[in-house]
Amino acid sequence: MTWTFQPASRSFQQERSAWDSINASRGNHILLDSGFVSPLLRHFANGNVSLGINSDPAGAGMVLLTSCGLARWQSFQPSQAPIGMFLLAQPDTSGEKLRGMMKRLPGFAVHMSVLQQDPDYASLSLSENRPDLERVDYIETARITIAGTFEDYWKQRGSNLRHNLARRRRRMTEKGFAAELVVRRSPAEVKDAIREYGRLESMGWKAKDGTAVSADNAQGRFYADVFEHFCERGEAAIYQFVLNGNVVASDLCLMRGGMMIVLKTAYDEALNEYSPALLMREDIMKSVFAEGNIKLIEFYGRVMDWHRRWTDEVRVLYHVNCYRYEWLATLKKLVRRTG
Repeated sequence: MTWTFQPASRSFQQERSAWDSINASRGNHILLDSGFVSPLLRHFANGNVSLGINSDPAGAGMVLLTSCGLARWQSFQPSQAPIGMFLLAQPDTSGEKLRGMMKRLPGFAVHMSVLQQDPDYASLSLSENRPDLERVDYIETARITIAGTFEDYWKQRGSNLRHNLARRRRRMTEKGFAAELVVRRSPAEVKDAIREYGRLESMGWKAKDGTAVSADNAQGRFYADVFEHFCERGEAAIYQFVLNGNVVASDLCLMRGGMMIVLKTAYDEALNEYSPALLMREDIMKSVFAEGNIKLIEFYGRVMDWHRRWTDEVRVLYHVNCYRYEWLATLKKLVRRTG
């Protein structure tokens, strides 16, 4: 494979159709769609992101990479992107394609990491152990397969979850709260919905950490761009849990090919006693089962205790490290074990 590299800031827009063509051949994952990737570059790239292209018909590939130090590279991976942006028309099971790409990188690369690979969609699915390659587990992530009826699904959940949510819903009613699940699907509704979402995050711990979404920051503009684009295509929904006319929880979701991805969740932490996010999720699940279009719900975040109450399905996302020299791989592994 012969790779060429150029600044992504000026080349990605020209190569969007080629990027989407490779993605379509590999399952057409919505998080690898150019409609998601382009806003990532626009709002979070710092100018040193490179687009790698291999146009060989027998081995087409594209990747977004960023330099992370002397002779070291990794896939472009802002925190808003759950999976790594590395596409090969034909999966690499031996690591040879990855090594070939690393040797073509500008300068003299000795280490390259392809981050956050989903085993169900990864272009890198190594079937051999090699001293110059290593797979490193990243996180466990959860999913829910939609089958049967909501009642069947709900009976399989733990009694603590079912009774807890029923009790909290009764308590809300006793306090005079009227609850409603609202779904925003129109591009014209996106900006207001993202503003409401940002309001919820700004009242919680993310505001203290400086990571809250706001209509006026890069995150808010990114999600507005993404959801306007995918709402236009009928591939997005913003769920809102509304109490007495006020939004108290919200999920930002993308959907394609029967899969729904919960990108972000926020709720009013002042209402913790009612668990508004969990009550919203119960209502979303009822809606998903009733509509019948969604067959899989992906969370793509680190598994939390609450995930395990909703599903038993967990798998591992992973990184792949490639080293020019075997001794460097051995040294890195030794440092990791003793560190």
